[in-house]
Amino acid sequence: MITRHHVALSIICTLILCSALVPADPVLIAMICAGACTGAMLPDIQMKKPQDFQVRTIAWIITRLSRFVITPLICRAYLAFSGQIVHADDKRLTHSVPGVLSLWIGIAGFTIVPVIIFTGRIGGYLSAGFLAGVMLGMTLHLLEDLCTKKGITPLFPFSSVRISGSIRPCDTADRRIAQFHFYDCSVACIILGFDLLGTWHGVAPIPVSIFALGSCLGMMIWSSDVLVSREDVRNEQDYLIHSGHLNPENPDRSLS
Repeated sequence: MITRHHVALSIICTLILCSALVPADPVLIAMICAGACTGAMLPDIQMKKPQDFQVRTIAWIITRLSRFVITPLICRAYLAFSGQIVHADDKRLTHSVPGVLSLWIGIAGFTIVPVIIFTGRIGGYLSAGFLAGVMLGMTLHLLEDLCTKKGITPLFPFSSVRISGSIRPCDTADRRIAQFHFYDCSVACIILGFDLLGTWHGVAPIPVSIFALGSCLGMMIWSSDVLVSREDVRNEQDYLIHSGHLNPENPDRSLS
């Protein structure tokens, strides 16, 4: 999906959880939502820079942290510990479970450790909320992208299993993404309404919120005709040749 879809859906889903987990702490909720927005943008390392400064420019700046700081370190770690050769600008690198976990560790190193050192416990408390939001945002990013035609390779580079759906995010005739927004907003409004009015009447809010979030994600995946397949080795070579990583005359030899 495109950036605005990721951000909007991530904020809505985050509010559904926060309404039950931290209903009385607006500052912490703001930090978790900020983290979710950041996490929703981080995996898109191939985002192109907008010609003029606009809101999407902020997203592009955030993705530069992934592309030029964290992903090269991930590639070196894969090479050192498993012998896997992965290129830092390969989008599949950050659209996988190992990639997301590695991104999160990198972001934690750049945020929570310095903040705790300079601000103490209060800063650490808010940083923990931010990092929780980052992980939630990246997880939602993967779940949203597996519903698209391009899909994701969740265990890349250790497996060629691919999960993909039928949504083309730029196809304006396909109304499913708009339906996701409407459904998620409706669920969020109901949950927040119950929370603000205090009308839970003994119902445990956390299980209800988790169930509500699960229904949002389940509806999205079910509506997207998600399938599991394997990447063709020839298709992978074509991808690497097209991106300039392999020699077209000798696909076994890397150009980088």
